[in-house]
Amino acid sequence: MKRYQAIFIVVTTATLVYYNYSTKQTVDEIQETIEFEIQETVEETNEIVKEISRTIHNTPYDLTNDYHCLASNIYWESRNQSLGGKVAVGQVVLNRVDNTAFPDTICSVVKQTKYYSNGKINLHDCQFSWYCDGKSDIPLENEKHIYEESFMLAVKLLEERPMDFTEGAVHYHSDTVSPYWADSMVQTTRIDNHIFYRRNK
Repeated sequence: MKRYQAIFIVVTTATLVYYNYSTKQTVDEIQETIEFEIQETVEETNEIVKEISRTIHNTPYDLTNDYHCLASNIYWESRNQSLGGKVAVGQVVLNRVDNTAFPDTICSVVKQTKYYSNGKINLHDCQFSWYCDGKSDIPLENEKHIYEESFMLAVKLLEERPMDFTEGAVHYHSDTVSPYWADSMVQTTRIDNHIFYRRNK
C-alpha cells in the first residue's frame, strides 16, 4: 500500500510539473525540475508513512479509541478481502455514524450489541460478530502487517473521508449467507465476497 501511494503521488507530481513549465525551457531544465519535485514528494510521502507508523505504536490497542475501533473492524471483518473490500467495510462504519438509526461514535457503532439483564453481552446479537464471539479481539501475532494496513486505512478514512463507493451502505454480508433483512434493503454494490446495502428511504 505504501509503495502504491508513493508511486501514484510521484507520477501525478511529475505530470503536473511537466505541463506547468513553459516549452521554452530546455529538456534538461525540465528534467532537473521534475527530479527535484519528485524527490521532495517522495520525502514528504515517507514522512507521512513514518507519522502513521508512529501513531500506531504510540496509540495503545484499546477499543475506546476511534482509530483502533475502525481498524479492528476492518481487520476482523475483511482481512481476507482486497484493499477495496477493506475500505468498503470501513465506509460502512462511517455511514452508520452519520445515520441517526445507529450510534453516533465509531467505537459505539463497532461495539453495538444487546445485553442480557445481568449486564453481559448477548453473544448472538452483535452488529459485527467478531466483537462478541468470545475470543480475544487483539490482532493475531502473525498478522501484524495486516492490522497495520487496516490502521493506515482507518487513518485515511477518518482524516480524508474519501468518496464513498458503497453508495451509503450501512449493511453488508458474505455471499455465503442470505440474511432475513436483505430483501428489505437496496443492494448498492458487491466487492469481493461481500454484498453491500443501504436502507430504503
